[in-house]
Amino acid sequence: MTIKTFLLAATCGLLTHAHAQTGLKGEYFSGQNFEQHVHTRIDPQINFIWDNVPPMNGLDPHVFSIRWTGSIIAPETGIYRFSAHVDDGIRVYVAGKRVLDAWELHDSEQFSGEIQLNAGSQYALKVEYFNAMFEGEIQLRWQLPSEAPVFGGLLGYNDHAVESRYLIAPTEQENIKPKPAIVKPPVSKPVAPQKNTTKPTAEKPVKKVPAAIAADTLEKYIPKNILFVKSKSIMLPASTLELDNLAGYLMRNPNYSLLVEGHTDQVGNASKNQILSEERAQAVANYLSAKGIAAARVSAVGYGDTRPLVREPDGGLNPKNRRVAFLIQE
Repeated sequence: MTIKTFLLAATCGLLTHAHAQTGLKGEYFSGQNFEQHVHTRIDPQINFIWDNVPPMNGLDPHVFSIRWTGSIIAPETGIYRFSAHVDDGIRVYVAGKRVLDAWELHDSEQFSGEIQLNAGSQYALKVEYFNAMFEGEIQLRWQLPSEAPVFGGLLGYNDHAVESRYLIAPTEQENIKPKPAIVKPPVSKPVAPQKNTTKPTAEKPVKKVPAAIAADTLEKYIPKNILFVKSKSIMLPASTLELDNLAGYLMRNPNYSLLVEGHTDQVGNASKNQILSEERAQAVANYLSAKGIAAARVSAVGYGDTRPLVREPDGGLNPKNRRVAFLIQE
């Protein structure tokens, strides 16, 4: 039997099951972490771009989360490469294994993972997604074992959208939770009360439990690794993740404003160090403004080498003095 014939047989076989439906069950939530369920529907495949519009009525166009569940059929035996083009975060589970895990803010990036599957087998599939800033995007793709990479293409791979014929939404019976059995208590004869001869024990004082610290605390969003090209105000790509997290925090807390401070060490000309510190602080402020933070909420200042963080006793230099600092203001 050829692969093409086998796929047709497998697909037709799916539709003979009671209530079987191609696609995945999509559960749509308000909030970044599935806080409030809004709607459930069957999506034929996961291939969406939301350009500052909500996936449906009742959702914020910029902050929402979705969970897709169902099953996926493997048409071949071998190593499958799953990939996702996403903005912002995604997790993908196949047969209970986490194949993709990129649960942070991302600006239209691609991630991939691999798993061994057997031809004709049906595997549980769960895809979780959130959008927290601006437009949203998610495209679930795969590359079959027989599909050789196309060199010169994106990352040299030949991945493509997962078609709906390989996806199976949960049946109605799978969605219904069994009701707990009603157990009647046994009828017992009344027993005459007995005299209590034991002394009552003193109750232990209840310890006061401190209130839980909010998960969305300011401290974890203050960037600690803002890096630049040597002697320039060009930020390195490694700096953007922490700044994206800070931008998300500021978006969720519009009552806060931010002061960005630039500092240098005492190497070189003091006047040039002053200009460099100002340009680096302004580069950070411009990046946050590009992420949607109002320019009026972000100000920048440079101090050159006038405010060292560490003063070495022997007058030596300390790399910690080359830094960008952040001051949150209400």
